[in-house]
Amino acid sequence: MKVRTLLSITCVLFAAASGCRIGSDAALTQNSITIENNLSPVSPCQNGNTVTVFTADGGHQTINPENTKSITGDYSSLPGLGIQVNNWYWTQTELPVQAESPQNPDNSGAQFAVSDSCTLTSSPAWYGKGIETYGIATVTAYKSTTGECVITIDENQPYTDAVTPGCCAPPLPEMENVCTGPWGVTNNGQSWPPQ
Repeated sequence: MKVRTLLSITCVLFAAASGCRIGSDAALTQNSITIENNLSPVSPCQNGNTVTVFTADGGHQTINPENTKSITGDYSSLPGLGIQVNNWYWTQTELPVQAESPQNPDNSGAQFAVSDSCTLTSSPAWYGKGIETYGIATVTAYKSTTGECVITIDENQPYTDAVTPGCCAPPLPEMENVCTGPWGVTNNGQSWPPQ
């Protein structure tokens, strides 16, 4: 599956318009954070299990499975940074298949604040109604021996693979495999939403 440029642009515009630029003199202003995508390169979705990280400057970076990237900035308070897994999942609550807001299906999404001791605080995504990333993946953090904060994104099976049937997509113009419903039926038969 393709990382949706439309969603990325919308999130970047939303982040800039909503004051997601966090520019304070807090302890993490210039600290580096490494993000590890420990998801499997084998996914029910074509090109799936990539992770997109939305940063305080309104940008975003995509991390392939079994890879890492580093970011810098102040993420000490929400909205912090946004983390989404780029697979097609049903929304948290039952909605019709639709392209308009809120889109269904959607990627996962969640916001994470990172304290100076590398403790995470999470909240649902500030945009969209996608399933929370921490519902389909395990997101943790630790401080490395060099003092750098490392955020890890690991599988939370069976939910990481509980994508839409055949990894069908919302009815966006560039999508070929569009979902027809019903909401909540997953590719691996797992009940939805994650409990």
